[in-house]
Amino acid sequence: MKKTITLCVTVILLLCPAIYNQTVTLLGSLNPYPGTKYSDIWGYSDGNGGEYAIMGVYGGTSIINVTNPANPVQVAMIPGPHSFYEWRDMKIHSHYAYVVTEGSGTGAGMQIIDLSSLPDTATLVYTYTATFTTAHNIYIDNGYAYVVGANPGSGVHILDLSNPENPVEAGYYGANGYVHDIYVDNDTAYVSSESEYAVVNLTNKSAPVNISSSTNLPGIYAHSGWLTEDKRYFIACEEFNVRDLTVWDLQDRTNWNLVVPTWQSGSNSPIHNVFVLGNYAHISYYEDGYVVLDITDPLNPVEVGQYDTDPTPSTGDYKGAWGCYPYLPSGNILVSDMQTGLYIVKFNPGVTSVQNENYPSEFKLNQNYPNPFNPSTKINFTIPEDEVVTLSIFNTLGEKVVTLVNDVLTAGSHSVEFGGTGLPSGIYLAQLRSGNNLSTIKMSLIK
Repeated sequence: MKKTITLCVTVILLLCPAIYNQTVTLLGSLNPYPGTKYSDIWGYSDGNGGEYAIMGVYGGTSIINVTNPANPVQVAMIPGPHSFYEWRDMKIHSHYAYVVTEGSGTGAGMQIIDLSSLPDTATLVYTYTATFTTAHNIYIDNGYAYVVGANPGSGVHILDLSNPENPVEAGYYGANGYVHDIYVDNDTAYVSSESEYAVVNLTNKSAPVNISSSTNLPGIYAHSGWLTEDKRYFIACEEFNVRDLTVWDLQDRTNWNLVVPTWQSGSNSPIHNVFVLGNYAHISYYEDGYVVLDITDPLNPVEVGQYDTDPTPSTGDYKGAWGCYPYLPSGNILVSDMQTGLYIVKFNPGVTSVQNENYPSEFKLNQNYPNPFNPSTKINFTIPEDEVVTLSIFNTLGEKVVTLVNDVLTAGSHSVEFGGTGLPSGIYLAQLRSGNNLSTIKMSLIK
């Protein structure tokens, strides 16, 4: 295929001070089934250095070896039921993945996947159907699975996993009606049940007790949430693009004290799911992609990182980043995008550089403009000193399309034109490398 690439490089010294945060970098990506849809994602570590992504796909569950994040490889695909409402959620217990879906028909139920044969393969060993056949979400804690949004029984099904391949229902909780998502810490559950959040005592699995429920906030959908690591604050996502994120003080478990009434990203994207690790909240933020908040002060969340898996303008649609997983031993973060699959990124908190007046002291790759583009777009970047720079373009399969720059450039700002004539429509990645610095942006060519 003939590729027409136009290239121009200009140097412009910046004349004003600025502060730049380069906290999230792309390590690798994989779109194993182009044109299909993806949903949630979870991670698995085999204890021997192997790391894996477990990702929901239309038609099943994809298991991907991400030990080498620059070269993710699918090692197994576990088929599942098909239907319009097919999004999947999964969690890990021992060396098993438990997958639920609202997909109905042949194969419906909670799938139990044995991961002990990785990195070679994974095997479906059982499908649980005793007390429900479809479900929206699952959480696992201390040997129990908590399945919510199920049919029948849309509250909380509590399954004893003492025999991992043959779960037994130990109890059911339905006092809050339909439960969309759940977070469990030992014998306490925090449920998100559409119009309200609730704290539930699970000490007696056969007879859970509601401790308290939150105020009904008009217009929101109590979608999901996660506790801060000191177990005091509940970070909640409301999904209907009204408040986005709220923070509740639960020092007194009998009283839901709303301390952050609303936090929004500034774009028009709705929020989806949040996961807390240390002083950071890792969020799959639909059209905003992967977003990180510093919650050192939970009453004042501050955005400190982002990788946009959906670079098209935000329209308020439910597309883009569905899930993220920040708990791999390597520190790498897994992100699932509904349209383009798996992204492996690295969050580097506190990586900042300050540009002094009249002299660039930052390494920065700006988002291309225009984006989406046809037939060409400009890529602007700055480097702090004279150095060898490479700027390359990759497709979503990780294949290099072209190298635009591979030369010693002078300190300052540079502009490169990338022409997409001869290339198919799709997502392309521009990667800038200089010394130990690496930055990647995502570009959309639409014809």
